[in-house]
Amino acid sequence: MGQFAVDVADHGRIIDLRCDADASARLPHGRAGGRYRCLACGHRLILQRPSNPDSSFTSRFRHDTVSCGADHCPAPAQHQADIQADLTTMLTLRDQLLRVLPHASLSLRIDAELAGQRWDIPPALIVRRGEHVVVLERPRRLLTSAAVTRGLTRTRAQHPTLTAHWWVFDRDDPLHCDIAGIINVQPYGKTIAHPTVRPTQAQRQLATAGATVCWLTNDTLLLPYGGHQRTYTTQAGEDWSGNMASWKRDWTISHPQPADGATWWGLVPQPLSALGKLDDFRPASAHATMSALARAEHGRERHRRRLAREHAQQRTKTTPTQLALPATTTATCEPANATTAPTPLPTAAAEPPRPLVPSDLPQQVPSPGVRRRRFTWRSLLARRWRH
Repeated sequence: MGQFAVDVADHGRIIDLRCDADASARLPHGRAGGRYRCLACGHRLILQRPSNPDSSFTSRFRHDTVSCGADHCPAPAQHQADIQADLTTMLTLRDQLLRVLPHASLSLRIDAELAGQRWDIPPALIVRRGEHVVVLERPRRLLTSAAVTRGLTRTRAQHPTLTAHWWVFDRDDPLHCDIAGIINVQPYGKTIAHPTVRPTQAQRQLATAGATVCWLTNDTLLLPYGGHQRTYTTQAGEDWSGNMASWKRDWTISHPQPADGATWWGLVPQPLSALGKLDDFRPASAHATMSALARAEHGRERHRRRLAREHAQQRTKTTPTQLALPATTTATCEPANATTAPTPLPTAAAEPPRPLVPSDLPQQVPSPGVRRRRFTWRSLLARRWRH
């Protein structure tokens, strides 16, 4: 910790003697009126530097009091380790951005009043390029709504010309990245897989406030868009029954900031180096992909509604039509005052066929030439004798 200090006179800028070789020559040495504070304990520090250019002494900060611990810092060892982990996280991000933004000015800053306290959020990384400024936050602990509000308020107060406020989460940190699954999309006609996440309440709060929320894995940023479940409203001439029922369910996108009501967030990958292409640090590549997804969504809806109309036409063609029965002619009375109406000519109604009755059935007539024998008792008895 002897290489770091909070510069109270420079709006909480964190001095890193390892990377800023000119700091020891540029800044006043000694106590400097209490200008330098320890990040872990908040006590005043003394800047010691070599007495002459040929000296082998390395510039460092030391405590103004004598106490035990590393660099004589009275802060507990666990607290010092936690502060050191925060610094390491932010310095790693700074080194990554220095490679893609070689001409930008980068510095770590924290509220000077927080020196020596436990931080909810590590020091912010301020990136300046021309008149454009971006503030990058890198949370390590679980964010609360109060911590988010303080971070947003502090940044807006300290940087009135702020053009962007980014909150960069670790892709492999389960506290800040709850993977929900994979969604296959076709922004440019080719299927690609986007991971989806379930955002935390703090991340939703940040997106609603207009901050840029993203995740970092190696040298790739993952920027989110909102996914909203929807069911198409049936329009005239559409039929969504049968096999078309599942096609009625779809999802819609909200971008470039996910809307608060999004069910899940899809993540668009973009190389970290892409930030160096535009002065305003806008993730143009990811935003172009989101716009392409929105166009694909509209095309998908038009295609499905066309299929629903075709489905309705096919069902109309295959549905049997019932033949209309002839209307029964009934006699109507003419009104008394209808003297000018033409009198209809009488028509002869066809008499329906008369149903057959048993008496009308044709009688069986014996064939001609066949003589019918007369019955007698003698002939009957003779037949019985023969048998």
